[in-house]
Amino acid sequence: MTDEKVLGLIREALFDVAPNRKEEFEGIQISTTIEDLALDSIATMEMVGFLEDKTDMTFPDEELAKVASLTDLARMMRAAA
Repeated sequence: MTDEKVLGLIREALFDVAPNRKEEFEGIQISTTIEDLALDSIATMEMVGFLEDKTDMTFPDEELAKVASLTDLARMMRAAA
Protein backbone atom coordinates (compact mmCIF):
# COMPACT_ATOMS: atom_id res chain seq x y z
CA MET A 1 0.00 0.00 0.00
CA THR A 2 1.54 3.27 -1.13
CA ASP A 3 1.78 6.37 1.04
CA GLU A 4 -0.65 8.12 -1.31
CA LYS A 5 -3.25 5.35 -0.91
CA VAL A 6 -2.83 5.40 2.87
CA LEU A 7 -3.10 9.20 2.89
CA GLY A 8 -6.28 9.00 0.84
CA LEU A 9 -7.81 6.55 3.31
CA ILE A 10 -6.77 8.73 6.25
CA ARG A 11 -8.31 11.81 4.61
CA GLU A 12 -11.52 9.87 4.04
CA ALA A 13 -11.53 8.83 7.71
CA LEU A 14 -10.88 12.40 8.87
CA PHE A 15 -13.65 13.77 6.63
CA ASP A 16 -15.98 11.21 8.24
CA VAL A 17 -15.11 11.97 11.88
CA ALA A 18 -14.71 15.75 11.52
CA PRO A 19 -16.65 16.84 8.42
CA ASN A 20 -16.57 20.49 9.45
CA ARG A 21 -12.76 20.46 9.09
CA LYS A 22 -12.66 18.90 5.60
CA GLU A 23 -10.87 21.86 4.01
CA GLU A 24 -8.18 21.78 6.71
CA PHE A 25 -7.61 18.03 6.31
CA GLU A 26 -7.25 18.22 2.52
CA GLY A 27 -3.74 19.60 3.07
CA ILE A 28 -2.38 16.86 5.30
CA GLN A 29 0.86 15.18 4.30
CA ILE A 30 2.30 11.80 5.23
CA SER A 31 4.65 13.65 7.62
CA THR A 32 1.73 15.23 9.52
CA THR A 33 1.78 14.27 13.18
CA ILE A 34 -1.21 12.91 15.02
CA GLU A 35 -0.91 15.91 17.34
CA ASP A 36 -1.13 18.27 14.34
CA LEU A 37 -4.54 16.79 13.49
CA ALA A 38 -5.84 18.25 16.78
CA LEU A 39 -8.43 15.51 17.27
CA ASP A 40 -9.76 14.56 20.66
CA SER A 41 -9.27 10.96 21.79
CA ILE A 42 -12.76 9.90 20.72
CA ALA A 43 -12.36 11.29 17.20
CA THR A 44 -8.94 9.65 16.96
CA MET A 45 -10.39 6.26 17.88
CA GLU A 46 -13.26 6.80 15.43
CA MET A 47 -10.70 7.53 12.72
CA VAL A 48 -8.85 4.30 13.54
CA GLY A 49 -12.14 2.37 13.55
CA PHE A 50 -13.01 3.82 10.14
CA LEU A 51 -9.62 2.73 8.78
CA GLU A 52 -10.01 -0.75 10.26
CA ASP A 53 -13.46 -1.09 8.67
CA LYS A 54 -12.31 0.18 5.27
CA THR A 55 -9.24 -2.06 5.14
CA ASP A 56 -10.50 -5.15 7.00
CA MET A 57 -7.50 -4.81 9.31
CA THR A 58 -7.24 -4.74 13.07
CA PHE A 59 -4.56 -2.64 14.69
CA PRO A 60 -3.28 -3.79 18.10
CA ASP A 61 -3.71 -1.19 20.83
CA GLU A 62 -0.04 -1.49 21.84
CA GLU A 63 0.98 -0.59 18.26
CA LEU A 64 -1.51 2.28 18.07
CA ALA A 65 -0.01 3.74 21.24
CA LYS A 66 3.32 4.12 19.38
CA VAL A 67 1.84 6.03 16.42
CA ALA A 68 3.05 9.64 16.42
CA SER A 69 2.65 10.56 12.74
CA LEU A 70 0.77 9.54 9.64
CA THR A 71 4.04 7.94 8.50
CA ASP A 72 3.84 5.66 11.55
CA LEU A 73 0.20 4.91 10.79
CA ALA A 74 1.04 4.10 7.16
CA ARG A 75 3.84 1.78 8.30
CA MET A 76 1.46 0.00 10.67
CA MET A 77 -1.18 -0.36 7.95
CA ARG A 78 1.37 -1.86 5.54
CA ALA A 79 2.54 -4.30 8.21
CA ALA A 80 -1.05 -5.42 8.91
CA ALA A 81 -1.82 -5.98 5.20
